[in-house]
Amino acid sequence: MNNNQPEEGTYLSVSDYLDVLHGPDPDPSSVMGRALELTAAAAEITGEYDVRDMTPQQMVEMTRRLHLAGVISLPEYAVLSFQPNLYPQFNYETATYRLMQRHPQRRRDFIAAWENHLEVIWHHHPDPPSLQLSEQIIELLRSFEPPEDEETLSP
Repeated sequence: MNNNQPEEGTYLSVSDYLDVLHGPDPDPSSVMGRALELTAAAAEITGEYDVRDMTPQQMVEMTRRLHLAGVISLPEYAVLSFQPNLYPQFNYETATYRLMQRHPQRRRDFIAAWENHLEVIWHHHPDPPSLQLSEQIIELLRSFEPPEDEETLSP
């Protein structure tokens, strides 16, 4: 008999039952082991941020950490970490720098911002690569939202 399997007619604690049901932890080098590792890293990092209420600097920081952990790709990192609100723009007429927006530390809803961006692309320049990239970024950001409480899901 397999050492993990109980004898017939015996009762198991919940944790023992789950161990038997699920088997041993996956090998860390397996696809499942790597997927679980990435999921845990994503949950730990994104749990510190709220993509619906964060500053551009926090977005840069979060995406840098996600990329270094291997959770997001380099193109996703490049798109999400570019925050023009953080960079000064040179005004050639006055030979001065100014911020592209007045309040770079203002908190933003990045999902809503990307949804607005997608709408603008749809109406003004609906090329398939831009539409697809924007949709992927929205889906990625939504995956970083914390799960809703069970109480809010009940009727």
